Amino acid sequence: MAADLPFVDELDLQLSASPDQVYLAVARHIERSLQGFGPRVFSRILGCQSRGASFSVPPAAGQTTNGFSVARAESPGLLVLEGTHRFAIARLSFIVEAKAEGRTRLAARTDAAFPGFKGAIYRALVIGSGVHTVVVNQMLANIGRLAERPARG
Repeated sequence: MAADLPFVDELDLQLSASPDQVYLAVARHIERSLQGFGPRVFSRILGCQSRGASFSVPPAAGQTTNGFSVARAESPGLLVLEGTHRFAIARLSFIVEAKAEGRTRLAARTDAAFPGFKGAIYRALVIGSGVHTVVVNQMLANIGRLAERPARG
């Protein structure tokens, strides 16, 4: 995958959970949300290069899920997913940083290129419309709930 993808955005939130809990929640969310029937169909429609599911917790470089492969997995600080389909080349990086007073910052950074005319239309539909921001914020909120959930014992 291209190393120099243009920056799209970085969205984040602060959580009352340890970096280890947050990283694990990111991995569990990916495992649950990207491996079902819907993501499999959507990745086929988009023509994603990564299809199928070798993704598991804890994540490791080279694992795949529908639409993405794991480029880097450095617990508890960084999980990088990369994917290519007919309209875009994208990198989604989850950055986990310890903060003061037991708080943890979780950021989702998107870098992507949208080649050609069809890519430009796709970018307008997904990025320009605000859909990407809504989806990523919802994903962060879901991960946050998972990370802050009391441990079951």
